[in-house]
Amino acid sequence: MNSNSGIMKIVSIFESGLFLKILSVFITGLWFAGLILANIYVIALAIILLGAEGIVLYINRDNLKEIFQGDSTAIIEDERTQLINEKASTMTLGILIAVMIYACVIIVALRNSYPQFQQAGYTLFAVAVFCFVLYFSSRAYYMRKY
Repeated sequence: MNSNSGIMKIVSIFESGLFLKILSVFITGLWFAGLILANIYVIALAIILLGAEGIVLYINRDNLKEIFQGDSTAIIEDERTQLINEKASTMTLGILIAVMIYACVIIVALRNSYPQFQQAGYTLFAVAVFCFVLYFSSRAYYMRKY
């Protein structure tokens, strides 16, 4: 048996959708275990595995649909379903950002009565701004792409 064929079999296992899904579940379990046990080494292992999975996904970025959906001839969803999902996700993001902004304004406005929550208000505001930037940058990216 040729050693290259053995290496290719191992590489194909790492590139299979089932293995990547199982690895993702394992990484999530490591995150929770590290947080519950307050063990930085478990979290570091999760970060290392996440980086390795990210490298594999980046290398196979052109084949992700085939890896995760299997047979590409089967119709998984149609344009109507995609449009509904896009509209629902856009509305969800908008409502989430609006609620976060209202909550942070209320929390910061009550800083004299509840000073211990002032940092939470500023944190919510920073997350809302980050979501805005992420939304508009991804929108600009996809407008150029399509």
